[in-house]
Amino acid sequence: MGSKERIERVAADLLARDGYNGMGLKAISDGASLPYGSIYHHFPSGKEGIAVAAITSMGSYTGALLAELSADGVTDAGIHAMFGFMADRLERSGWTKGCTVGTPALDGGAGSEPVRDSCDAVFSSLVETLAGALERQGVSRPDADDLATTIIAAYEGATMLARTRRSRVPLDVTAAAMCRLLRETLAA
Repeated sequence: MGSKERIERVAADLLARDGYNGMGLKAISDGASLPYGSIYHHFPSGKEGIAVAAITSMGSYTGALLAELSADGVTDAGIHAMFGFMADRLERSGWTKGCTVGTPALDGGAGSEPVRDSCDAVFSSLVETLAGALERQGVSRPDADDLATTIIAAYEGATMLARTRRSRVPLDVTAAAMCRLLRETLAA
């Protein structure tokens, strides 16, 4: 893995744990095992550019996972896998690493337009992935957009609750609720 990719990976972990405001360049250089000055070589715009790159990169990765989970439609198994992924991630990290997009969206979106825009683009892409799968399952586009937005919003909210409670229960409960909502929507 090259220096730029190491910077992005370390930044993604720091963003998930500490948000945009808590992500420090010194911590990035230390975590990537690179001299401090090399950060500006790869990211002349500094912290903001690193955050945008890390959010975009993780958004692409997450989007690919979500597309794979919903390739045959949005299912109970796919929803449980999605929410379970975050529950497992939180547990493995000792409840410190939340969502690489959601955590900086909470603290960095207001102060940095590029960070807010990158978070919005990732969330929009995830909603679009789910909405497209729901539409292929016969759900009207407006209802597909509404349900996809609800699932992503519920996922982010449940992630915050699970992280603060140090329990996977909010993610498990919310996944079950989203499955019920999915079944009601598909039956309508």
